[in-house]
Amino acid sequence: MRLLTISTFLFLFLLISCGESEPEVTDENLPLPEKIDQLIQQNEYETALSLLENENQDDPNIQRLQEKTHLNYGLHSMNTFDQTEMRTRMNQALLQFTEVLKINPQNDVALTNINQILSIYQTIPDRQPETEVLEGLREVGIEY
Repeated sequence: MRLLTISTFLFLFLLISCGESEPEVTDENLPLPEKIDQLIQQNEYETALSLLENENQDDPNIQRLQEKTHLNYGLHSMNTFDQTEMRTRMNQALLQFTEVLKINPQNDVALTNINQILSIYQTIPDRQPETEVLEGLREVGIEY
């Protein structure tokens, strides 16, 4: 009986571990734009942003990569559904979209999604984005 329990445990452990995949390692020899694209595809937004932090912030190409990364991070946060973390994810999405607007105030995707999230907040009594998020929105000219 004990052997059966241990065997069942090992089988379940192997089944669970095989389902978890390690993120692919980014090829260090790739040009920066391709590294960023690969990291975005892997949902490794923090890694992509930290790589971009070390670059010349005045370079328009770096700014475009940052805009792209923040935008995708916001969309990912907004569209990854987990009801228990919905408020956290919406605040994260708003933070990312705000960063997009700091780089490019004309980014329609960021503006549209901010308005959509804020519209949802307006339907929920006694709920609003976190104070830090509201301050960031004000910085880019959006009042809630």
